[in-house]
Amino acid sequence: MKKILKWQYDQLIKELLLLQEHQADPSCPCETDRETCVRKHLMEIEAYAQETIPMEENEEFKKKLEKLQLEAKQIREAEEASLRDEKVEYPFDEKEWPRNWRKEFEAYTLHNAPQNE
Repeated sequence: MKKILKWQYDQLIKELLLLQEHQADPSCPCETDRETCVRKHLMEIEAYAQETIPMEENEEFKKKLEKLQLEAKQIREAEEASLRDEKVEYPFDEKEWPRNWRKEFEAYTLHNAPQNE
């Protein structure tokens, strides 16, 4: 795995971890001071996945990134509707979704990390 690709996945995993934490911790004042933590992390996950797709040479993981990008967008749109006080149904379990995706990429990046030069 190229260093730039490893870096991209590291950023993606970090965003998934942050999203997972925000969704699991009801004490986080995510929607104060015009902050929308969940929406922000979903947007970043969507962007990193989209940006990483053309860098990825492994077709299996390219498809996973495409699916992640699409799902992040769907959840973000539901989150935005919720922030507008619209009644919404989230398309995925919002607490399990980031955890499951994080686990998809962690082993891949760990076992395919660039070697020290």
